[in-house]
Amino acid sequence: MNKRWLLALVAALVIYLGLGLGFGLRDLGSTLQQLPGWWWLVAPAAALCSHAVLFQRWQFYLRRLGFPLAWRPSARIYAAGLALIAAPGRSGEALRGLWLQRRHGFPLQVGVGITLAERLADLASALLVLSWGLGERVWAAVLVGFVVLAAGGWLLTHPGVIRRLEHLLERLPLPPRWHGVIRLLREALLSMARVRQLMKPKPLLVGTLLACICWLLEAWVLQGIYGALGSPLSLHQTAVIRTATGLGGVLSLLPAGLGTSEATAIGLAMAYGAGRSEALAATLMLRIATLAVPCLVGVLALLRQKDLSRS
Repeated sequence: MNKRWLLALVAALVIYLGLGLGFGLRDLGSTLQQLPGWWWLVAPAAALCSHAVLFQRWQFYLRRLGFPLAWRPSARIYAAGLALIAAPGRSGEALRGLWLQRRHGFPLQVGVGITLAERLADLASALLVLSWGLGERVWAAVLVGFVVLAAGGWLLTHPGVIRRLEHLLERLPLPPRWHGVIRLLREALLSMARVRQLMKPKPLLVGTLLACICWLLEAWVLQGIYGALGSPLSLHQTAVIRTATGLGGVLSLLPAGLGTSEATAIGLAMAYGAGRSEALAATLMLRIATLAVPCLVGVLALLRQKDLSRS
């Protein structure tokens, strides 16, 4: 794990060094000096507030599945999972399912199913906020996307489909060393039954609305940063930048969306009229606030819980 984190850190440094050299390190430094110092506190605080909101979604999902947990032990597991948000598609947070099983005896499918439901709600909320930011021209496309998302979610969580996929896994002629992978895939299929419970109208609506609040909060912070840098953008524009950055990072399947997220954020900001150095500075602030700081909080929480860090 430490080697992977080190490689991700080196990759991030190389990417930002390359961007800085390409855009001009001196211009970037002077641009960052224009930013009032209190923004370095406001931006990470807003990102942590977003995770406080998402923690409420986590608690709601646990209660919805019939496995309520007091907020203190639940918060310790949730906070430790933030150490894994740099995994491609934030898939590493599924490890919370293992921690719930070992500490509290919950079925493994509970935590894994919640992670899958969270990613679906994040996708639905990103499409909503993105369509709001772009205006009426994309509502038809977003409606089609929601229909496809709902149909795909229903199909993948249908008991008959799950049984057929599980039967197919059992019949695959794989060597013994693949048995661990088959077991993991079977657990993922069993988690689909949990996801089906969370895809009902009420939990899907609650999860999506809470995620929308987080997207808009971070878009508001990004709007303030651009304003402080002398390149004012509207909330609609920063909402598009923030959600497109998140979606681009997920679709890239790279750790933390390195490279893809930065290119998306900088390209959109420049298309909306921001300067090159301002776009790079704001993107750097965004990534520190929404990725580096929560990940650091997660690492500290993980290191304080030796039973979790060993797993």
